[in-house]
Amino acid sequence: MENSTAGWTFADSAAIEWNDVGPGIAMKMLGGADGRVIAMFKFDAGFVGGVHDHSDAEFTYVLDGSIVSNGVLMEAGHSYAVGAGTTHSEFRTETGCTVISVFPMPG
Repeated sequence: MENSTAGWTFADSAAIEWNDVGPGIAMKMLGGADGRVIAMFKFDAGFVGGVHDHSDAEFTYVLDGSIVSNGVLMEAGHSYAVGAGTTHSEFRTETGCTVISVFPMPG
C-alpha cells in the first residue's frame, strides 16, 4: 500500500515566523483542515486576556511556562478542552507561556 499526502498539511514550527496578533501575544499558524486550525501561541509575562465566549470547542496544551485559566493553574504538560457555549472568564500568565491550540478557523 502506498502512502498518500493528499488532504494533509505538514509544518515545521521552527521554520514559521511568529506573527504579532495583539499586545503580548504572538502566533504561528501550523495548519488547518475541515474548518479547524492548529496554532502555537506565545503569551508575554504579565499577559491578561479578556473575557470571551466560546461558540465552538477549543483545545489547548501548555508547552512551557504557566497560565491560569478560569481559576486553574496550568503548567507545561497540562491541557484543557472547552465546549461550545462556555465563557472564558480568566486567562492570564505571570511567567509567560507557550501553548498549542486547536479551534475553529477564523471567519
